[in-house]
Amino acid sequence: MKRQLTIIYLYEFLSTFILFYICDTLYYLESGITSSGYIIFVAISFFIQLLLEIPSGIIADKYNKKTILLVSELLFIISTVIFIYLRAYNWFIIAIIIKSISACLTTGIINSMLYEIDNRKFNKLLFFKQLSFNMSYMLAMIIGGYIGSKYGLIYTYKLTLIPACINLIVICLLKSNKCYNKEKKNNVLKNAITEIKCNKRLLDLIFTSAIIFSSIKLLEESHPEYSSNIGISVFVIGIYTSLILLFCIFGNFLGVKFGKKNKEFILKYNSLFVGVILLIIGIVNNLSGILFILLIYLFSESYDNVYISELHNNISSKSRVTVESIQSMIICFVGIIFSIFISVLLKYMHVHQSYIVLGSVCVIYSLIRFGMISLNKFKLNKK
Repeated sequence: MKRQLTIIYLYEFLSTFILFYICDTLYYLESGITSSGYIIFVAISFFIQLLLEIPSGIIADKYNKKTILLVSELLFIISTVIFIYLRAYNWFIIAIIIKSISACLTTGIINSMLYEIDNRKFNKLLFFKQLSFNMSYMLAMIIGGYIGSKYGLIYTYKLTLIPACINLIVICLLKSNKCYNKEKKNNVLKNAITEIKCNKRLLDLIFTSAIIFSSIKLLEESHPEYSSNIGISVFVIGIYTSLILLFCIFGNFLGVKFGKKNKEFILKYNSLFVGVILLIIGIVNNLSGILFILLIYLFSESYDNVYISELHNNISSKSRVTVESIQSMIICFVGIIFSIFISVLLKYMHVHQSYIVLGSVCVIYSLIRFGMISLNKFKLNKK
């Protein structure tokens, strides 16, 4: 069990050690792509995942997860090579499509492996997985920021190929999961849909997470431009992005520490807090906005830890990955709407103004949700 956990955490570390994430937005701008243009990349990514999340989830529940991880890593390497050598808008779209396929293939696989290793300590195992993720991301941002500013943005893509290739070996060391699920594919999907439909609370949390993480995804894609507009260098962007990862670690720790006693508070009010912080980032539009970008991850990561734990505690192993794929598909659907909407708005406004729009959407959604929750409680009490 310990060996398998070590390999899983090492896989998570290497798969997240992506140096170009610190400057991909600036790389697009350097290649002549507009703000509106790279936000379309986000919409394309969400659309590909929308189409493939459920099929890939069913495959993961039915067949060998190790093989799927290998295919995913190979696709990621191919997409990175395209970014390096074929710097044209159409080729970037192809690279985004391949990279998106790679991402959706892995949805839920590691979480399902961890849950099956020890479901009683899943909350803690999830924290250590996220710790590995965030530590890797933090180091990648610092090193990527330095390399990007010192040697050029393209070298962050070239050097990312090294950990990606090493990760192929690490995946081969994983213990193959035995496939106990002999049901037909459509039964796996039917079971997953039934589990979600029969749990209204779970359905509410899935839609709330879609609003939160779609908004934060757009923030992640555009905050380097936001920072550049207020005079921050690539290297400093790398430094504060690494701090984001520290806040992510602390946010996840809060999810573990307070999850049992205060999980209802976290699950209920998180979308409101995220919305308010997005509004503040957009309104201040200066260096102090960076502090609020850091702060938003305390709320999003604590929510993520509690939410994923709640999700897995309310579904069966029969279609565990498929349920995660469905919730990811819903996030993608909302993300497509948000991405296209913001892409259009960015033709007429600045990046910081788009944060005000996203924050307003989150706040309005939260207030409507609070009203519906209160109404349902009133109806139940009346009965």
